[in-house]
Amino acid sequence: MVATLPLTAGFSRFAVAAPLDRVMQKGTLRIAVYRDNPPWSWRQQGKLVGIDVDLGRAMAEKLGVKPEFMELTADENMDDDLRNAVWKGSILGEPVADVMMHVPYDREFGLRNDMAVLTGPYHRESFALACDPARTDCQGALTDMAGSAIAVETDSVPDFYLTGAFGGRLRGDVVHHLSAAAAMADLITGQAGAAMATLAQVELGQKASGRKLVVRRGPFPGLAKQGWDIGIAVKTDSRDLGYRLDDVIAGLMADGAIAGIFASYSITHVPPGGQGDR
Repeated sequence: MVATLPLTAGFSRFAVAAPLDRVMQKGTLRIAVYRDNPPWSWRQQGKLVGIDVDLGRAMAEKLGVKPEFMELTADENMDDDLRNAVWKGSILGEPVADVMMHVPYDREFGLRNDMAVLTGPYHRESFALACDPARTDCQGALTDMAGSAIAVETDSVPDFYLTGAFGGRLRGDVVHHLSAAAAMADLITGQAGAAMATLAQVELGQKASGRKLVVRRGPFPGLAKQGWDIGIAVKTDSRDLGYRLDDVIAGLMADGAIAGIFASYSITHVPPGGQGDR
């Protein structure tokens, strides 16, 4: 993992992200990805892997530079993550990245983070409900699942949704876990009858288990946001880099390279723009 350095190191924690000409001059593209965020970015037998990692490498290759990764620990919210990764740096002094992966491509989010530029959407994520194949109610009304354990990651959107929707009728059935992977494991081992997470997390859990699960992709009644686009972010004074990477991503989308990266992790790629909402 990328080590954090003290403030006495030879750079400022307010290090400036590089615009396009400086990236080309230094010959590296510093890319921020989340730690422990499978299937997007995580360590497997000590090696950094994941969809965002592979896409970051492909982006750097298209620019003709080498990738350098910053592994970002999630803060309290995405606004803090954007600040730490792109435009200011962390309190511990780690320099900012040139580009951050896995950023919500959302107008409201962008407006309140005016020190960064959001661009290059490459996927549309959504939530999914996975059920044991023996169940007959996975595609029906969610309230029909009352009385059976439903596993979720604590403080996630599925957690808030299932505990609050339908007058709280499912609140007593929600089982909390520290991660979506643990929630999926609860389903796979038969401790829970269903699990709710993002579609990518559900598909990763299904792949790891080798079992065929019933996967319901929505829509989910009462869930305010059924899907959202994921893109990249650069600092506001690196707009030229952002626009160049936007072109790179569009090219990787057109030639099937991004779909191929997703397929290598057994994850469904859904083009950005709402096509995947159901």
